[in-house]
Amino acid sequence: IGVIELDVPTNTIKPFQVSLEQGSTWRGFKSMVVLGMNHIREGLDHLLFLLVLLLPALQLVQDNKWTGFVGVKKGVFNVLKIVTAFTIGHSITLLLGAIGWIRLPSQPVEILIGISILVSAIHAIKPFFAGKEMYIAAGFGLVHGLAFASTLADLSLAPTDFALSILGFNVGIEVFQLFLILLVLPMLVLVSQRTSYYVYVRI
Repeated sequence: IGVIELDVPTNTIKPFQVSLEQGSTWRGFKSMVVLGMNHIREGLDHLLFLLVLLLPALQLVQDNKWTGFVGVKKGVFNVLKIVTAFTIGHSITLLLGAIGWIRLPSQPVEILIGISILVSAIHAIKPFFAGKEMYIAAGFGLVHGLAFASTLADLSLAPTDFALSILGFNVGIEVFQLFLILLVLPMLVLVSQRTSYYVYVRI
C-alpha cells in the first residue's frame, strides 16, 4: 500500500494515505507489470548480467580471441537469441519457484547470480564458450528466475490471480530488459562498427 516513514528533521510521521478504491484484475495486473520492471531496474545484479552478455554478442571469434564486428544483422540476431534463452530460463524457475516446487534460501541464489556475472564477464574478455552463449544464458536464467520467484512466493493468491501475477511480473521484466537493450545496443553497434576501441569498451 505504501511506506510509513519518519521525517527526521521535523521528527514527525507523515500522513499515511490508504486508498479505499475497489481493486480489479486489471489494476492488479498493471501493478505486477510495474513490480517486474522495478525488480530489474533496481536489481544491479540482473542489469550487470544482461550487459555483460550483450558486450561480446557483436564480436567475431578467431584463434580463440574476439577480433572484429560480426555485422548488424548477425549481431542483433545473436542478442535476440541470448535474451530469448535467458527469458525462457528465468520463466521456468520463476513459475516453479513461485508455486513452491523449487525453494532455495536466498543466499545461495544470490551467490550463484554473482558467479553468473563473473563467468559472463570473463567470457566478454576471452571467448571461453563462443557460439554457446545462448545455452549459458538459459542456464543462468534458471538461477535468476529463482531470485524473481522469491518476490512472488509468499503472496498467497488465488490460482487465477496468481497466474496473472506471474504473467504480469514476467511482462514487466521483459519490458524493462527490452528497454535496456534498445538503449544500449545501438551504442554498442556504433562503437564496435566505427572504431578500433571496442576492445577497451568490452573489457
